[in-house]
Amino acid sequence: MSDLTRLVDTTNAQYSERFSEALLDELMHVGDPISDTAMADLNEGAYDPDGGQIDQLRRLADDGHEHALAFFERAEQRPPWFDIEMIERGQRVATSFLPAYGVSLMHSLFAGALFPRATLVTGATGRLGTNPARRIHETGAFVSAILQPGGLDAGSLGFDTAVRVRLLHSSIRSWLTRSPGFADTYVGVPIDQTMLAMTNGLFSYLNVRSLARLGITLSADDLAAHHHLWRYVGYLLGIDERLLPESLDIEVELWSALVAHQAMPHAIGPRYIDVCATSIAALLAGGRREGAGASARGKRLATDLMLHLSGPRWFGIDDPAPSGPGLAAVRGLARASYGAYRHVPGVGDWLEQRNRAEMLDSIRTARTHGYGVEVEHQDDPHHEETMATIAARVQRRFDPDIAERVAPVA
Repeated sequence: MSDLTRLVDTTNAQYSERFSEALLDELMHVGDPISDTAMADLNEGAYDPDGGQIDQLRRLADDGHEHALAFFERAEQRPPWFDIEMIERGQRVATSFLPAYGVSLMHSLFAGALFPRATLVTGATGRLGTNPARRIHETGAFVSAILQPGGLDAGSLGFDTAVRVRLLHSSIRSWLTRSPGFADTYVGVPIDQTMLAMTNGLFSYLNVRSLARLGITLSADDLAAHHHLWRYVGYLLGIDERLLPESLDIEVELWSALVAHQAMPHAIGPRYIDVCATSIAALLAGGRREGAGASARGKRLATDLMLHLSGPRWFGIDDPAPSGPGLAAVRGLARASYGAYRHVPGVGDWLEQRNRAEMLDSIRTARTHGYGVEVEHQDDPHHEETMATIAARVQRRFDPDIAERVAPVA
């Protein structure tokens, strides 16, 4: 495995023979044919935000409908590369370092906004920026369900959650492609194959890269198991096999190509790191109102974390490497926990058991959540203007013909 702490950004990202620009151009216009066809059979006239489509589809399958049957058969058929021992080891690895994993995951969700086509989709549905605490909570429930022992067996909570999210993606595609204000200016398919692969990379590669940058240098076997876990989750989410790399090294190669293809820090704007820091500081404070000093410290820590884990260049800024005391403390705790995990007998088992107990609230959320996306009221009076600006920059990048048909945006 190459140096996992090495950062990939738009200054060094590149295509490869395996992941060419032509391939990503093609898959940017491909959704999820099996799931999308099944969704079409539901004949939804409007977007259903409560996630109830999965139960409707099961009823169609029970009645023998071909596309509904195909959807569930594909989900329950394990790919030839599936390895249950690797899955279980990957679950244990992630669970053992849950606090650092949570920090890494929170960073990944915000860092993913540098893919502006995905930002346009979240801007039209549930918005990470509108209610980040809710988004983080929902994502934590999804991850917690997947990490449970047996959590990816057919019929388990993690398996059902992944399949429900897959159908949710089709629901969003169906809804947005019928929305004139969105469909007329969007380039490609909403939540297309490249976007699905990018999102899976946030959970897989970016998470272990962040752990490494915090000081948790997992063994090659642990890294392979974690990658295998998320490769299978990607399979359940309907990702094309060409975008499900067989190793972490190849996943890094894919990530580099995806960054070269679609990451656009200039489309988001220089204020984004401040928006991230404000939201993360509130989350780290538990959503409580803190004094000005505590808020400033929280924003400094959040800013340092974002800049350390992805690098200033990821966000299109020239700030020097962060070195605040809060970041040093977080890294020190992460290194200490990993040292104990590696060298003190019984600590690994203890960490896993303790962290599984910490997941109970998230598991309860996963059991009751519909995994729909509610369209939220946007308090920012500049939201529509911001989304139009991002859309125009994406159009100029990928489809100049669309850019000529819509009003120019600076």
